[in-house]
Amino acid sequence: MHEELLGAIMSVVETLCDTLCGGILVATGGMLVALVSYLLGTRSEKRQREKQFLESARQQLFGGNRILRAEIQAWVESARASGNRIDLYQANLACADLTGLDLSGARLERANLREANLYGAKLIKARLYQANLRGADLRGAYLDEADLGIADLRTTEDKLIVADLRGTHLCRANLFKAKLHGANLTGADLRGACLSEAELDEANLSGADLSGADLTKAKVTTKQLDQVKSLKGATMPDGTKHE
Repeated sequence: MHEELLGAIMSVVETLCDTLCGGILVATGGMLVALVSYLLGTRSEKRQREKQFLESARQQLFGGNRILRAEIQAWVESARASGNRIDLYQANLACADLTGLDLSGARLERANLREANLYGAKLIKARLYQANLRGADLRGAYLDEADLGIADLRTTEDKLIVADLRGTHLCRANLFKAKLHGANLTGADLRGACLSEAELDEANLSGADLSGADLTKAKVTTKQLDQVKSLKGATMPDGTKHE
């Protein structure tokens, strides 16, 4: 509505400027331009108010106690319906049931996903930078091209629960400096993934595909790498290329 009105106003201004001259025209044109500026400002202010409201709602919903799956799902569906990105920045999702949810492209930087159930969840291109995923169940999750830089996927203090990444899709994922101590990466797809300086101490890499992966300075043993499915084209911890 506003766009059509603004277009009509500007069209009138251009027509007048092409056919008339004089002080009245200048004044009229100035008033019309002022009106355009006002409408644009109003629209901009409305968007800003909407942004502030959404941020306030996000903080109230996800910043405190743990929440129900239904609340998370409603937030996700609302964001998709309005064409906005799913914003779960610093959200407290500890122990949350996120099984099978489509969180592709979501902002989950610094989110608390400790022991969350992400079985089969879609996290394609999701931003999980510095997220707490200690003890999270990520079996069968889709994390293709996800950013897990400096994400914490270590075992929990009781040493009974480890980050379960069996069969996880981590193709081209960013796992730079990720803490994967003791993680179960059995059969994981890590083709082209960045594991530079990642902590893979005691991680289970049996059957994992590390073709083309970057393992520069990663903390991993030869014994662990002997168990993987493929290292073709991978950059090894010492910087050499695997044939």
